[in-house]
Amino acid sequence: MTLNELTFVKEKRDSYILTYILFIIFITAVLISLRIIFYLFQEESTGSPFLDLLIRNRDLNFKTNYTLMNNGIIDFYKENPLINEPAIYLYFWYFIFYPFFMIPLEISLYIWDLLRIISTIYIAINIKKLIKNDRDLLYFLLFTSIGYFADMYLNNTNWLIQLLLYESYIQLERNNKIISGIFFALTTFKITLVIVPFIFVIIKKIKMKDLIYYFTPLILICLPYLIFPEYFLSMLSNWVHSTDVSSGFPLLNFFLIIWRLIQPAQLMFVSVIGIIILVNIKIEQARFRINSLIYISTFAFWVLIWLILLELALFL
Repeated sequence: MTLNELTFVKEKRDSYILTYILFIIFITAVLISLRIIFYLFQEESTGSPFLDLLIRNRDLNFKTNYTLMNNGIIDFYKENPLINEPAIYLYFWYFIFYPFFMIPLEISLYIWDLLRIISTIYIAINIKKLIKNDRDLLYFLLFTSIGYFADMYLNNTNWLIQLLLYESYIQLERNNKIISGIFFALTTFKITLVIVPFIFVIIKKIKMKDLIYYFTPLILICLPYLIFPEYFLSMLSNWVHSTDVSSGFPLLNFFLIIWRLIQPAQLMFVSVIGIIILVNIKIEQARFRINSLIYISTFAFWVLIWLILLELALFL
């Protein structure tokens, strides 16, 4: 490839990143404006069930996490009378979120927004060094955009998982397995992330014996569950409760359970997992096929769940 061709490729990739960053800034500005507008209507009905649903769900996950902090660490998994959602994250989430709990909700919301946009732009600028294929880069940016919108609307924690997961892989690339394992352990406040080290094994970034670097910090951080088994059982009970939905319509209940497990906001860290897999596939044809399989099927599945839920929720 000539110097001019290399320059063209670099400028094109830079334009993708710039467009993405501008889109993220635009989405952030729009959703912050909507938060301010919704605040005026939060105590009354607008007359539109759909608009009322949008207002009610704005910042829902952040407000839930914030309210659950009132329980304290000892009673973290106990029922909170203010909300109908039990704590389901691993207990150390309490300490991660504690600084935001110490700040009034109306302020900590915006700090969380600021950290999300900084983290997202940081990853976008740096991940292009990891992704060599333009198609993979575009898919990553598309999926992260969708995830970012959903994560910011609900004010969820997926941006933080994306950051920790990205740093875990970067440290692995630098052969810092201990640090990589620590970052991984921190992602597991959402327990489904325990699959990540096994993905590292499958793509041959680590060997089975190297799993010790990842599960040792996880076991250490989870020692309180072994010391206080009732605490652990309370968490398990909350996991069961979190999938207990009752709308009166069995089909809607089924899709609501799936929705809880795989929300579109999770595309933020799913996109990183997809890239980790793809950049380690050396055969171009195989990478293209797996690329298409991962992104098209995932996108179709999430859109399908979204549309079915809207249809059922609004018209049943």
